[in-house]
Amino acid sequence: MAQPSRSNGTAGPLGEHRGNHEVSYGSFDNSGGGVGSLTRRRSTHAVPNRVPSTTWRSARDAAHDGCDAVTPTNSMRRRGSAISDSALGAYAASMERKVDLQLHERHAGMVEALEGYNSPMNALLVFVPLGIAAGLLDWSQTLVFLFNFLGVIPLAMILGRATEDIAAHTNQTIGGLINATFGNAVELILSFSALKQGKLDVIRDTLVGSVLSNLLLVLGASFFFGGLVYREQEVLAAVAEANGDLLSFSMFGFVLPAIFSLALMSNTTIGETKRELVEARFSLFTAVVLLAMYILYLVFQLYTHAELYAEVEEEANPDVEAGGSAPDGPIGDAAAAVSSPLEPDSSASEAVASLPMASAILVCAVVVVSICSEFVVGSIEGFSRAAGLGESFIALVLLPIIGNAVEHWAAVVTAVKDKMDLSIGIACGSSVQIALFVAPVMVIVSWFAGAARLTLNFHLFETVCLVMSVQVVTMTMRDSRTNWLEGSVLLCCYLIIASAFFFMG
Repeated sequence: MAQPSRSNGTAGPLGEHRGNHEVSYGSFDNSGGGVGSLTRRRSTHAVPNRVPSTTWRSARDAAHDGCDAVTPTNSMRRRGSAISDSALGAYAASMERKVDLQLHERHAGMVEALEGYNSPMNALLVFVPLGIAAGLLDWSQTLVFLFNFLGVIPLAMILGRATEDIAAHTNQTIGGLINATFGNAVELILSFSALKQGKLDVIRDTLVGSVLSNLLLVLGASFFFGGLVYREQEVLAAVAEANGDLLSFSMFGFVLPAIFSLALMSNTTIGETKRELVEARFSLFTAVVLLAMYILYLVFQLYTHAELYAEVEEEANPDVEAGGSAPDGPIGDAAAAVSSPLEPDSSASEAVASLPMASAILVCAVVVVSICSEFVVGSIEGFSRAAGLGESFIALVLLPIIGNAVEHWAAVVTAVKDKMDLSIGIACGSSVQIALFVAPVMVIVSWFAGAARLTLNFHLFETVCLVMSVQVVTMTMRDSRTNWLEGSVLLCCYLIIASAFFFMG
């Protein structure tokens, strides 16, 4: 039998006395702090086809424990006689390698999943601590606004990515609900911040600006840059019609409160206080109807007609480009040069952060965005005076850039890849969420917030801009095809509306 060795001494002679249950061995250099006599205990139950278990315990361990219970130092099961130190060492080394491999794989998976959060916009994260510090230390309102404004842009993209990762761990229905709820989280946070500060006009202008930005700027840029790459791009008729119908219905819900308010003002028999109360009640009822319509839209999208939107989602990773016809010559070469850096790595696009990690990122992003939004909304008035810009222009044109940064980037990239259905779904879907979800929710919340009650009276000029924008977008998608000229039309419409609010001051 092989002599076991120890680093702190030389092993003594081994003698074996076999009993029914234990096999005892001689001492292993007791004098130098050795382990003392070593006992091997084996189970003797006669169970068919079962290997007896072997555990080891030293006399020193028994004296230290003060009991006869066997402390297992090895869970290996084997037939035969003693387990040598080399076998124990090999087993321990294999277990250590296994643990190291698991830790390495977990670390590699985390790194790969976090690659999805990499973006050139992350360079703007440096403005997040600067913006918070500027707000806490009472720096100039201009710096507070600019720093927090720039800092929220990458946070919005991180929040959107975390929402997608969380939705990826659920089924299609729950994932769709998560995306629908957090798809416009930045607009919701900005609106809540403005509601707490009693700035109802900022809420209205931000919501109107977000709809206009998505319909004209985001969708127009998608049509334009997609049209530069492909001569024409096809659009799934069912998706275009569904988005057009919902946008038209949302405008119906926005126009009537404005006209209702004008009708009440012409009625001289109603006092100012009662008129405001009636107007608020009508807006509340309209908001409930709009929100109910949004729930029906989710049922349509996720349940009854899910196959229509499944076709759009399948375009996210097609094997073969289809739909548009790519031009030849310099434009085609430019298209390849433009689309290649925008095309994410396939392995990186498939990597999804774990549910706890994505949830932690989402919570942290929401908290930081909430802090920065408070400073942005609070510094609008001071920045407006310093920059010579009207508060309406800031809320209608500048603030929507924060919330639409994710949609703008994603819609343009998908359009360049000839996935126009997906691009329209991003731009129009975001507008539908704001009109049928964010705006009604803010109206309902204002009744319980204790501040002034928000109404859906977006004033006459803003309402006319919304209606005309929806009309133009619907006309561009009527033939289920898009090109760069239609994108130019939408971009020019947005430029005219933005300039109108700029000159209004």
